[in-house]
Amino acid sequence: MKNEFDFSKISLRQNYQMLRKLKKIKLKDIASVVGVSIPMLSMYENEVVNLHKDKEKMYRSFIISFSKEQSDTSAPCKVVNSIE
Repeated sequence: MKNEFDFSKISLRQNYQMLRKLKKIKLKDIASVVGVSIPMLSMYENEVVNLHKDKEKMYRSFIISFSKEQSDTSAPCKVVNSIE
């Protein structure tokens, strides 16, 4: 019995999903940039549906170019100038 994992049998989508999880990127962060719903991205990653080519490219680019600094500054915040 073999205990090794054969990475050649992992699909491209599964590779991107693993990379996304390693970088701790939430589907909601990608969904807001790509312009699709969170469930749609989940179904895409699980190979249930396909994305339009331009949205797929945005999905992949987001994951590849994502850095820790982006996650620290991506949350919206409200600037308060005075106490009301």
